[in-house]
Amino acid sequence: MQTLDCIRQRRSIRRFLDKDVPDNIIIKALNAGLHAPSSRDCQPWHFVVVREKQIRKKLADIKGEDNIKPIMSAPVVVIVCVDIDASPSRWIEDGVCATENLLLAAYDLGLGSVYITGSKQSKPEIAAAIQKILGLPSKVMPVTILPLGYPHPKEQLQAKELRALDEVLHLEGW
Repeated sequence: MQTLDCIRQRRSIRRFLDKDVPDNIIIKALNAGLHAPSSRDCQPWHFVVVREKQIRKKLADIKGEDNIKPIMSAPVVVIVCVDIDASPSRWIEDGVCATENLLLAAYDLGLGSVYITGSKQSKPEIAAAIQKILGLPSKVMPVTILPLGYPHPKEQLQAKELRALDEVLHLEGW
């Protein structure tokens, strides 16, 4: 698939088929995350792959009602984490760059996913709870939670309504 087509066509998927995703497909998506840009090329990311239903349930409970269905219906959940010692001032951005690569690669590989925050500055207890559930070192912060799976047929991939470029484009300044 062409990169621009992938970017234009990818949509958030919140319901998945009850079908396992082979390890080799997950590895391909994770490798795309490794190719993300990072501050000073520090490459601070770590990826925790969770298939175990009990662990997914704990993550879903932390994230609340809106996120229970995608986390529980996906056969695989990837938590994108960042070593904050390797990226002390840009760790969230670095994790989000890896996340975007994963989201695009997942779509290109026939999978669906949705971006769920794993760290929120206004609610530090969310990241702390995720760290505890996954046994993360204190210097490793969760950034995003990505349910991955084959999209359920009832998930409609409708065209996204975007703001017109001329509404947001500013040349040489505001």
